[in-house]
Amino acid sequence: MVQRIDGTQGKFVLDAATQVGSVILKVKDLERQIAFYENVVGLVVFERSTQHAKFGSKGSNHVIFELEKTAEKLQPAKSTGLFHTAFLLPSREAFATKFFEILRNKETIDSPIEQSSRFPHFERYIPIARLDSASDHGYSEALYIYDIEGNGIEIYADRNREDWDKYPSGSNPLNFKELAPLADFETDGKLPAETIIGHVHLRVANIEESVDFYINKLGFEKQMIIDTAFFISAGGYHHHLAGNVWSGEGLQKAADNESGLKEVRFKLPTTESFETAKNYIKQQIQIQDLRNEFVVEDPSGNRIVFEIA
Repeated sequence: MVQRIDGTQGKFVLDAATQVGSVILKVKDLERQIAFYENVVGLVVFERSTQHAKFGSKGSNHVIFELEKTAEKLQPAKSTGLFHTAFLLPSREAFATKFFEILRNKETIDSPIEQSSRFPHFERYIPIARLDSASDHGYSEALYIYDIEGNGIEIYADRNREDWDKYPSGSNPLNFKELAPLADFETDGKLPAETIIGHVHLRVANIEESVDFYINKLGFEKQMIIDTAFFISAGGYHHHLAGNVWSGEGLQKAADNESGLKEVRFKLPTTESFETAKNYIKQQIQIQDLRNEFVVEDPSGNRIVFEIA
């Protein structure tokens, strides 16, 4: 029954249809972060209170992202936790549209007039967005920004799987000439209904320990491992989860009252696949069994939750 994609028998792997379900962040300034993810990233607020907000995409009813006002201070720059949350768009056209919207808005970061006209409902000025970088990774095209508390964000679109390539350097520049004709310059900025979280990239304390945990204990499959980073997935995807030590090795996790990652939630497609995964994983490591979900903590203190889709 248990079979690796490469054909070898007997090694447990997660169901091929396993996906990232959602990401939950701890934040210090909930109102400003809500405004950022709504007006810059393009998510839609499904629920909000003074302590919590849930987001999805326009035309969808699936929660893919949450913010909780539980942080009293910002996380240290050198700590384990979130490197970026990666929002996967359904098409190259959707990516081109968002990419050029971010480019057009980045010049208005310090303009109160522009901000007050764009966000008349909001009493304080907020950063719009500054494009940190953008790359063609061969298997996907991506842009990178940061929210106002320093959490990384990737917005990307995959190429068709049969066209996937992995550049030796990791990335090439985007082809602006190809992307520009695909963009809708009349966009309202909202991410389309089919948007999901395609992957999550973590900061970890040690590559070897993390790879052993995620592959041998949890059942993810290796896609690429280098000295300072790893990329793993279910079902042969380029990566559902990545980790790096680019900020240094042996880092400590942020305190509970500091901002950053609360948890990453993975969805297993069926009750059978959920129970199979739970029964295997609890023989490998300690889990917190909450009936319809179970929780594990990786060696770097990152909280991972598995649930039924």
